[in-house]
Amino acid sequence: MNSPAWFTRLVADIRSLKIQGAERVARAGIKGLARLARERGSLDVRKEAELLKEARPTEPMLRNAISYFLRHATLTNGAKTLARIVTGFDEVDTRIAEYAASLVKEGGVYFTHCHSTTVVRALLLARQQGTVFAVHNTETRPREQGRKTARELAKAGIPVTHFVDSGSRIALKGCAAVFLGADALLADGTIANKIGSEMIAELAKSRGIPVYVLANSWKYDPATAAGYKERLEERPAAEVWKGAPKGVDVKNYAFDLVDPGYITAVITELGIRDPFTAIKEIRMRRTWLFPTEYPD
Repeated sequence: MNSPAWFTRLVADIRSLKIQGAERVARAGIKGLARLARERGSLDVRKEAELLKEARPTEPMLRNAISYFLRHATLTNGAKTLARIVTGFDEVDTRIAEYAASLVKEGGVYFTHCHSTTVVRALLLARQQGTVFAVHNTETRPREQGRKTARELAKAGIPVTHFVDSGSRIALKGCAAVFLGADALLADGTIANKIGSEMIAELAKSRGIPVYVLANSWKYDPATAAGYKERLEERPAAEVWKGAPKGVDVKNYAFDLVDPGYITAVITELGIRDPFTAIKEIRMRRTWLFPTEYPD
């Protein structure tokens, strides 16, 4: 059975980063599967589920959300299952933002890299609560996602100073903390995030600047507990240098791995924890998707 044109476009939009950010990708993916099942009158959408997963290989949140949907949805409750997932993500987002916003202090300067909806949401909440602070951020080449962060924060009245990636060392000067998003949480406490994240975390650690990683617990990749390695997406070389001369090999890794030794805490809906405790708690509770379903 062929996939409809709209679904093919959805996969292309995710692969091309027209839809970007782990949570936005996950939401778009499960909404697409729910629509496909409804149109077909069948839950035989596993081929399309695999296409979505392969579109962004370093996105366990997408894989986990798809697995949950396929496990719980029926033709009669598909819309309800989708709504519960979306509502659950909203609940998680609110909790993480509240925890992280409590760390933002009056007059402080905070550093962030790339574009994380979770980080932006936390900083906007801190500003809404009346805290006055500033942000340093990096442009994040080659796709310049950091510009999106700068625009969103500046629109909310938060002063932003925007740096080229190679200016990260200078950008960190005077910062009270670093806030990073995450695309994957690994079983050993390692974090996968946009390329350049470990360099920034290492620099911050050397200067005594705390590094906080904000992440929905559904970014945990359970396969890594069994020894599987997280796949680090390598994107087209043309994004970096279109028409590079013969003999020049361009590497365009989208992500790198941040050693847990550089991370002060991981902030999930479960609270603010050191990386190892955060992963331990996620592994204990990951059979429950939403905070309202966690036992006391």
